[in-house]
Amino acid sequence: MSTQTERLAARPPAKRPVITIFAGFGTPSDPVILQGAEALGAAGYDIVYGGGGLEGVMGTVARAAQAAGAGVTAVILEQYAHEEQLPGAAQVHVKTEQDRFAMLTTHGAPIAAFVLPGGPGTMREAMQALEKGVYEDGPPLILARVGDYLEGISQYFNAAVEAGLIRAEKADKLRRWQAGEDVVAIIAGGAGGGTQDARPPQTAPKRSLISS
Repeated sequence: MSTQTERLAARPPAKRPVITIFAGFGTPSDPVILQGAEALGAAGYDIVYGGGGLEGVMGTVARAAQAAGAGVTAVILEQYAHEEQLPGAAQVHVKTEQDRFAMLTTHGAPIAAFVLPGGPGTMREAMQALEKGVYEDGPPLILARVGDYLEGISQYFNAAVEAGLIRAEKADKLRRWQAGEDVVAIIAGGAGGGTQDARPPQTAPKRSLISS
C-alpha cells in the first residue's frame, strides 16, 4: 500500500460540500476557459484538485474558490512537491497517479467531479471518473461548457447510451454546466439528493481574479 503524507495549511472548517476539479495546468490562449474556471471556483464549494501553482486553469479555479471563502486541497505527486502551490491550501502528497486519482475522488467525500479543458491527463482523469460513476455508482461527472473542447466526451457518452452500451439509468452520470447556470441544480439534478445538502454557504460577490 502506498504511503501518503498530508500537510494541512490554514483552511476553514469543513462545512461546505466538496467537489473534485479536473483541469489543465497551463494557461490557455482562449479567455473563455479561464472565465469558466473562475465562475466555477466562485460557486463557493470546497474543492480538491491536482495543485499546480497560481495560474493556469487549475490555479484560476483554486484562487476563485479561496476568494469565495471555500477550502482548497491540492493533491500533489511527491515528485512535484517542490513546486509552488496556492498559499493557504491544504496539501496531500501521494506517490503515484493511481494514488492521486483515488485521493481526488475520495478526499472530503466529493459530491461531484467537474471537468474543465486540459491535456491528455485531464481527459484520462475525466474518463476514469466517468467509469467510477457508471460502474461504482460514484458522483456525477460534470463537463464545463467553455467552448466546444469537451463536446467529444458528451457526444460519445450520449451515443453509447442510445446504442445500449451504457445502461439508460446511468445517463445522468454525465452532465454539463456553463457559467451562469446554477451549480447546485446541476449537481442535484437527477441524483435524488436534496439541494440543501449540495448548496455551499452564500458569500458576497468577489472582484474578478482574471487580468483584463
